[in-house]
Amino acid sequence: MAEPLTIDERPSDDAMRRVQFTHLGGPEVLEMVPLKLPALEPGHVRVAIHVIGVNRFEALFRRDHYVIAPTLPATLGVEAVGTVVDTAPDVDGFAMGQRVAILPIQSPTVGTGTYATHADVPVGALVPVPADRSDEQEAATWMAGLQAYTLATKVPIGAGDAVIVTAATSSVGTALIQIARDFGATVIATTRTAARKPELLALGADHAIATDDEDLAAVVAAITAGRGATVVYDTVGGPLLAQLITATAPFGHVFCYGAQTSPDIRAARVDVPLVALDRKSVAFVDLFELVESPDRLAAAKAYIADAGRRGALNIGIDRVLDFDDVREAHRILDTGRLAGKLLLRVARP
Repeated sequence: MAEPLTIDERPSDDAMRRVQFTHLGGPEVLEMVPLKLPALEPGHVRVAIHVIGVNRFEALFRRDHYVIAPTLPATLGVEAVGTVVDTAPDVDGFAMGQRVAILPIQSPTVGTGTYATHADVPVGALVPVPADRSDEQEAATWMAGLQAYTLATKVPIGAGDAVIVTAATSSVGTALIQIARDFGATVIATTRTAARKPELLALGADHAIATDDEDLAAVVAAITAGRGATVVYDTVGGPLLAQLITATAPFGHVFCYGAQTSPDIRAARVDVPLVALDRKSVAFVDLFELVESPDRLAAAKAYIADAGRRGALNIGIDRVLDFDDVREAHRILDTGRLAGKLLLRVARP
């Protein structure tokens, strides 16, 4: 577990760096550049970054395939864990030397961007890190936890409800499995191949389906005695979405939060027979709607912190790379082959 930086360990401006890109493309467009931050704005703190959470949408953003277009030169990063090294005069509740998690409450970056050795962020994006939680645990938790909580609370779920989670070996998929189970629902998790089904059961799913080999709707019907799933949480899209709608119970809900089958999220489409939507609803849900409701965001923070303490929410880590290996991290993102959260660790001076 990282120890807090002391105030006299604050580096000079020439020691600060961040990742940026000046043109669109693959991981090769990412470059490490010197960083000089301006005076802190009111309501902001400066954080020395320890560990950065890396997300698939950042790879889309790098190619201008995200819902928001980059303004070049562009930086990246919406989440991290680090130590407060400076605060604006009006800031209360956070002090220099305090370890904090930066939450993904803005898009496509939070503050000056967390793909950096240092970032200036609004206090509304911070939560204290408990002493018994490692940097890596916290950096793996918040994006996945907040996205999953947003989805799992769109409509109430509990005992007697069956929910489907697609791409369930991802960090958000893992969080959805665990939160839905914590709420009392029966979880049916999907992956493409049978080889990964044991992983889903180990993560807490009640049932696992390999969509390349099994008839999803038929298996769900067998599990639910013909009723279908109350709620579906899908990040795959494409042809699978039609199967998921078929597997949804009357008056059930399909919540989409991604489209892994489309290289450009803006090009993703829903193509299903109109009659398949009879007494069913389909909606796209983005994480950042949570920020628009202070009460929901406060409830999400409280639940995720409590679930972490109870061991009900535990996001696995695929691997931790050095900050200087950010291009390699994005090559991994482009493959889509992850089992858990991908993190970057910033070397301490």
